Amino acid sequence: MSDPLSPVDQNGPHSGHTLEVQRLFVQHQQVMLYYVLTIEPNLGDAQDIVQETFLAVSRKAETYALGTNFGAWACTVARYQALQFQRARQRRTARLDDDVIEMLYGGDAPEPESLIPRTSALKRCMEKLAPKALELIRRRYHIGELPEDIASAVGWTPNAVRVALSRARQNLRICVDRSLGSPELS
Repeated sequence: MSDPLSPVDQNGPHSGHTLEVQRLFVQHQQVMLYYVLTIEPNLGDAQDIVQETFLAVSRKAETYALGTNFGAWACTVARYQALQFQRARQRRTARLDDDVIEMLYGGDAPEPESLIPRTSALKRCMEKLAPKALELIRRRYHIGELPEDIASAVGWTPNAVRVALSRARQNLRICVDRSLGSPELS
């Protein structure tokens, strides 16, 4: 019986090229998660998308030219996986339309490394939020609850939740921009 992890043939799932692409993916996995979170704010769903992206990248490994920008290539695969995931899920939560995501990201995915400072700044800024605002943000974007569901849980009206979420997002945006030294705030 042969070793199931040994290369079977040059184009098989365990070829040296595929293993190198998988190694690169693992190396970029955290950055990939940051990128997917820009499209799919629910952490659990984003992690699922990253796992599906790993499988897709493994299947498409032979189309990647070693030595080129792996992050950009993998982010493109991740974008399509996120769109496919959202279509399959057909949740009633509001999501960006496919054409809006394509317009935002076009054919050029952002450099994944460029998301790290912004994500770190966002984490620091979230720690500065008032406890109630942080709870609303977590319920909406990490758990994926709708404002109506959050309102029932916290004893507010849905409109009050929407207003509080809008203020919290605005405060986060200002805080992140200041942290990154955004020219608009200088």
